[in-house]
Amino acid sequence: MLRLTAIAICSILTLPAVAQVTLDELDAAANASDAAMEEFRKRLNDPDPDRALAVLHLLVSKGDSDQRRMAVRHGLQSTDRAIRATTLRAIFDSEPTLRLVLEPVSDEPDHSFTTSVSWWGGVIDSEGIVTITLKITGFNSEEDCWTDEKTEKCLLRIKGDIVSLWIGSSWGSYELNGAGQLKGEQAFKGNLTKATIDLSE
Repeated sequence: MLRLTAIAICSILTLPAVAQVTLDELDAAANASDAAMEEFRKRLNDPDPDRALAVLHLLVSKGDSDQRRMAVRHGLQSTDRAIRATTLRAIFDSEPTLRLVLEPVSDEPDHSFTTSVSWWGGVIDSEGIVTITLKITGFNSEEDCWTDEKTEKCLLRIKGDIVSLWIGSSWGSYELNGAGQLKGEQAFKGNLTKATIDLSE
């Protein structure tokens, strides 16, 4: 028994040490990442506006999570309408899942309102606020719009940096605020709502 115990102890002592990350390795990796991201930032601010917009669209629509997050933040917070519009197009081109929040203006929306919310798979909380999940599935070049998974028809259009959304039998108009949210008014089955789509990452 003592022999077996001794062998077990020796085996444990000869096992390789668990790999650890040193502070130097951590700093080196962080610095390398910062340097790479800084190069992308420089390209986003290219003095040639066409190049800058092309970089922006590519990073938002096809970049990894860090690149996309940086580019989305850059684009949504820009005061340049062309940059905001390109960011919006790139976001929609990436076929995202969007979260639409509707706050009815009326305290008592009619029955068609709740029925349509249910049809869209939405939920109404205890305060009457609606949340609907919308999955973008592609761009219809003939109709110049982005389609959704639920209806396979036009859901979104952009003119400049103004976004139009078709839901609840009506088009609503949305504009970006400084927090990366699309804010607007949406008539939903004839019931006016204050609407929000958060695009920030």
